Amino acid sequence: MLLQLISQNSNFLINLLIVGTGRSLDILSTYYVTAKLKLETNKLARKIGWKGMILVQIPILILGTLDFYLALFIFLWSLYLFANNLESSWYIRDKGEDQYYNDLKDILRRTSIRKIIIGEISLIFSFSISGVLMLILVFIYEDYIAAFFIGLAMVCHGLLGSYRSLRYLLSLRKEALTAKTNETV
Repeated sequence: MLLQLISQNSNFLINLLIVGTGRSLDILSTYYVTAKLKLETNKLARKIGWKGMILVQIPILILGTLDFYLALFIFLWSLYLFANNLESSWYIRDKGEDQYYNDLKDILRRTSIRKIIIGEISLIFSFSISGVLMLILVFIYEDYIAAFFIGLAMVCHGLLGSYRSLRYLLSLRKEALTAKTNETV
């Protein structure tokens, strides 16, 4: 009887685990970067605060348990939010949320809207166009090989992009530490 109950509810539990993991990653990374929510880009989340954000997760978790593909969608979107939150978090954490927020406002006041838009629309190219192409290739042309190569390009970009950024930043750090050591000598 217990085995039958577990097998009937295993999809529910698997979906709950998938959605819960994704939503936890997003919430925890948001807290890591902006505990005061000053840097939160979602106006509703800023307005309802942490307690409200936690409560909003309940219907999302319930919705995600209904279907594996919906759970996968919520997980992946949450994973993208998690990754976006952690991008440059080292800088924000070192500078401090308040100081980073004030510096950002100061720089934005001096920068043209055109430059801001050009600098911030990269997600359209990296995710939206790739996703649309993948949907068209799979559902209209049934070309799974082309969809595979789009996925492979995304994997390569993720791995190589992270590697190049880390290599560059660590090289700059080493250069800065060497310059500081030379100044003290």
